[in-house]
Amino acid sequence: MKLLIVEDEPKIRALLSSYFEGHGHEVLTTESGEEALTLLQQHQPTLILLDLSLKGKLTGRDVLREAMQRVPESKVVVVTGLVEASDDEFKTLGASGLLRKPIELDALKQLLR
Repeated sequence: MKLLIVEDEPKIRALLSSYFEGHGHEVLTTESGEEALTLLQQHQPTLILLDLSLKGKLTGRDVLREAMQRVPESKVVVVTGLVEASDDEFKTLGASGLLRKPIELDALKQLLR
C-alpha cells in the first residue's frame, strides 16, 4: 500500500513513517499542505494520514477538500489532538475516519486491516 503522511510534527511524522514502512508499505511524508497536494497528485496514494492542524497557508480541512476532488479513490484518515473534532464532521467532508493523538498502536493496526 502507498501512504502519504501529512504531519507537521517531526516526531509523529517519523513514528508513523517508521511504523508503516516496517509493515512493508511505501510511505511518502510532508509537513505542508501545499506539498501534500503536489504529492497526492503525483503519486496517488491509497491512504492519506492527514494532520488537521497544519502550519502554513493550507489547513488540514483545505487539504481534505482538495484530496477528495483530486484523488477521490484515496482513503483519508484525519489525525488530530483536538478534543472537539468528531468523526461525523470529517466524514461529511469525505474522510474515512479519525485518528486521535496521542496515537495508539492498536489504532494503527486497525488502519492496516
